Amino acid sequence: MDTDRYAKLFLTESRENLSEMNSALLDLERGGSDTAVARLFRAVHTMKGMGAAMAYTSVAELSHEMESLLDKIRNTTLVVTRPIIDTLFAAVDALEQAVDLATGAPPQELDVKEIMARVQQASAEATSEATSEPPQTFTSEFAIVSVDKKPAGDSATPAPNAQKTARHIRIDAKRLDTLMNVVGELVIARDRIQKIAEHIGDESLLEATLRASQILANLQNEIMTSRMVPVWQVFERFPRVVRDTARALGKEVEFKIEGRGIELDRSMLDEMGEPVLHLLRNSLDHGVETPDEREKAGKPRMATLILTAERDRATVLIRVTDDGRGIDQARVLPRAVKLGLVEKGTTKLSEQELVSIISRPGFSTAEKVTEISGRGVGFDIVATRVRALGGSLEVHTDAGLGTSVSMRLPMTLAISRALLARVDKEIYAIPLTHVLETFSLSQPMLLESKGRHVVAIRDDLFTAIWLRERVGLPPAASAASGQVVLIELAERKAALIVDEFIGQQEIVVKQFDGVNGSKTLFSGATILGDGSPALIVDASSLL
Repeated sequence: MDTDRYAKLFLTESRENLSEMNSALLDLERGGSDTAVARLFRAVHTMKGMGAAMAYTSVAELSHEMESLLDKIRNTTLVVTRPIIDTLFAAVDALEQAVDLATGAPPQELDVKEIMARVQQASAEATSEATSEPPQTFTSEFAIVSVDKKPAGDSATPAPNAQKTARHIRIDAKRLDTLMNVVGELVIARDRIQKIAEHIGDESLLEATLRASQILANLQNEIMTSRMVPVWQVFERFPRVVRDTARALGKEVEFKIEGRGIELDRSMLDEMGEPVLHLLRNSLDHGVETPDEREKAGKPRMATLILTAERDRATVLIRVTDDGRGIDQARVLPRAVKLGLVEKGTTKLSEQELVSIISRPGFSTAEKVTEISGRGVGFDIVATRVRALGGSLEVHTDAGLGTSVSMRLPMTLAISRALLARVDKEIYAIPLTHVLETFSLSQPMLLESKGRHVVAIRDDLFTAIWLRERVGLPPAASAASGQVVLIELAERKAALIVDEFIGQQEIVVKQFDGVNGSKTLFSGATILGDGSPALIVDASSLL
């Protein structure tokens, strides 16, 4: 059999089974049940059959040994102990390596003799213990808990009528990416044709262009919808990471996941995995205290770590919250002064300044470098990646009480709506996600408060930001001329002043990497209807 053509399908299905194994093992570790054992046995049995069919010897043989061990657990002839749990986790890790090697180029077989011997030994030792002790359940002191259920439709319970055949097919994600890119180019071409049609003034051409735009909008919506997937597809791997990291650090953590059914564009979902991983590891290492430290501080020995996804208008908020020690300014501030990041004599940092400092490459307050952190790259990677995705980072912290870090991300990386504004001879795109209102600026609106310019809108005062100054252009002849864009990011608002509004437009986002170490002002670029480029303003860099 030519296995190459089936390798990708095998890899996809294997990852689903490996994820199920990790999830079931975590359930078994924290108290377990017959259901957890059954889920684990089913996933391993499926993997054995798939490995044998594909002639992946290491996958099939290791799965077979795991199946034998699990069969004894399932029949309650084996005591589930910590060595059993650790052995099964190690076997799952080895199985994942075996799958990756078997489906690689060129295909290779992992040497699984050592882990197979470990599984066999664990089975033999536990069986001998079981002859003198009644079956019991093992509970870990490192409790890892997911509190919400999978979204509706994920249940294994069959539907009253499962006679209805589900109409689903597997499609390579690259094909969806290609379709999205084609639609993006069509959007650019449509805008160009529309400009030409308006210039010519031919009614028939304008009508045909409008109809084509409607069809394109439907096509775009269908493709974007087909790319939306629930965040649990990425979140499901984090409980295992948290469990292993907590054990390595000697900390007790209750891990909760909320909002697993929230959907994101597939490309966005792929990109956000690494930043979330860094935030979780950062919380575990820097935020969460040891059980003894928490007890002395009057806290429960077991810390709480929560990963949340929630929809907020046209964005998705991914938040990591812990009830640990918080970001201690007493440690951050001296280090920041020493590196010249803040002026000498500074006694307090705002949350915005705090984010800016801890996001600097190489910045760390860790006393020593470990395998988990200490090199000052974790938060820097998160901030850089989030900005590259057109999102923003928000941090709220209370010393001694905990920290909440939120990534605000657009629903998709590909296409979004933006307000086009002119400054001098350049056109800039401001994502509508952050736009509240627009106004014409007049002299009475421009005031001065506490030594800074503000714009009065109704009964509120907002910090005035001239975009032309931010992009390095000389001030306008009159400070009170131009248009105002009231922008909002989390709880912060400001009045962005531009020369002129061009209008709203769907834009195709083109990502680019900024100059290393430079101040970030733009999150990407787009192509306008006349073929000229426009930079996309990063609202988080303004506020």
